[in-house]
Amino acid sequence: MSILLDALRHRTQEFLQRIGADYSVNEGEYLLTRGSAAVVLYLSEFNNHVFLDFHGSIALNIQLSGDSELALYKTLLSWNVADVFGKFALVDDQVILKYRMLADSLDYDTFTFVVDSVLEYADSLDEMVATLSNGQRHIDASSTAVEG
Repeated sequence: MSILLDALRHRTQEFLQRIGADYSVNEGEYLLTRGSAAVVLYLSEFNNHVFLDFHGSIALNIQLSGDSELALYKTLLSWNVADVFGKFALVDDQVILKYRMLADSLDYDTFTFVVDSVLEYADSLDEMVATLSNGQRHIDASSTAVEG
């Protein structure tokens, strides 16, 4: 791990503890949860710059018919053009939200704003997308896995 990435990891952990975020750590990835949504935060480095990368599971275990697939693709495409986050994708059987931010000079206020915004956004969309795609929200998929 580079010095830049190690410093970002240290700042990230400090900031998460300071805001009292609901999170767990697994091999350098941070699973953040709010409401019924989950977002994985991981740190990356490219060309002497460090980044915070957020991947939110908006809907899991989706089962699309012809009509629902078209409606879902249209919705995701319109969000990709109009939305501040700008990256929604259908990957295997889940819809994900992606957001990347430069973190070279990450401060607490910016970190708090971005984490809060991404989590709130994922939580506000997951029920609608799960319904549209005949899928499950993160929290529903997790409880099904525990029961099974």
